[in-house]
Amino acid sequence: MKYLGIDYGKKKIGIAISEGEMAEPFMILEISSLKDALGKVIKIINDEGIEEVVIGMPESGEAKKITENFIELLSKHVKVIESEETLSSQKAQKMMADLGIPKNKRGDEDSYAAAYILQDYLDNLTMSS
Repeated sequence: MKYLGIDYGKKKIGIAISEGEMAEPFMILEISSLKDALGKVIKIINDEGIEEVVIGMPESGEAKKITENFIELLSKHVKVIESEETLSSQKAQKMMADLGIPKNKRGDEDSYAAAYILQDYLDNLTMSS
């Protein structure tokens, strides 16, 4: 099964990918609107043969509302799984530090946050099997 992990934001979307048990940071999408985000993500889904998408869900506020809107539209095209995203950015920063990536080179933090969200989901899948 091929998975896409998403850390959704107003201006940027972190993307991670997995074809097995390990999630890897893939890319960052710059977006201008919900429609733009949907089009770019659907293109990746089609190009990469993605079967399921795991999206980090914020706890509350505006971020939760925009993520819910995105999920509602995306779920018409592919199976979408919501996953807890609390502390994913902080854990991504720690992961990057552990990998020795200098702070001034951490522009792709969002893709590492997406990888963390996807890896957490994959780990829970493995544990429940």
